[in-house]
Amino acid sequence: MPNLVELGGPIPPRETAAETVYRRLREAILSGRLQEGEVVRESAVAAAWGVSRTPVRDALRRLLAEGLVEGRRGRGVVVAALTPQTAAGLLDLWEAVGGMAARRAAERATPEVRAQLSTLIKTVSVAARGGDAAFFAAAEEAIHAAVGSAAGNPILARAVERVRGRLRPLLARLLQNRGRTTRSFRELARLTAAIRSRDPDRAEAALREHVASLRQEGREAGWLLPGP
Repeated sequence: MPNLVELGGPIPPRETAAETVYRRLREAILSGRLQEGEVVRESAVAAAWGVSRTPVRDALRRLLAEGLVEGRRGRGVVVAALTPQTAAGLLDLWEAVGGMAARRAAERATPEVRAQLSTLIKTVSVAARGGDAAFFAAAEEAIHAAVGSAAGNPILARAVERVRGRLRPLLARLLQNRGRTTRSFRELARLTAAIRSRDPDRAEAALREHVASLRQEGREAGWLLPGP
């Protein structure tokens, strides 16, 4: 386990201890600093971050509900593994909720949203040419967050954020594939262009095609179960 003290720090003002612990643990899991199978001990987190075990317990309950951690007999709570079965199901879910978010974003795209997406896709283009997977992943994440926000439905946006969060280990592996950043850039360029032109059908189709492309590469690499 990484140095928990380094992941901690004082509780920010206007945020409860439980919220801070939840946010920091979630970020550590999604960033890979806490890796699959690592044990997350209430006592260790509480001691390292200077909080009681109650907010840690509350945070772990939320992470359990999201599927980011799981209980293991004899080991306590561990960071959940992304199995091929789970990844396949999450991709199906992302295709559905992400497609709906893209559709709603296209229907409601304001001039400000269109300008934001134009700027973001230029950043993705720079990241794709530079070959920096971490930079590209951050730029891609910003695109999906902007689409979720533009959809005007916070529940839908959170659903997309959570499913993509769970898929992050798979998405990170896929970005190592030759040509993946270029393909993703082209797919995201079609998505943002459709939203900027306020074409809901094309926007939803572009998101679904992006997920289908990732699914196919995951299957070819053996990270997903074969499908029809």
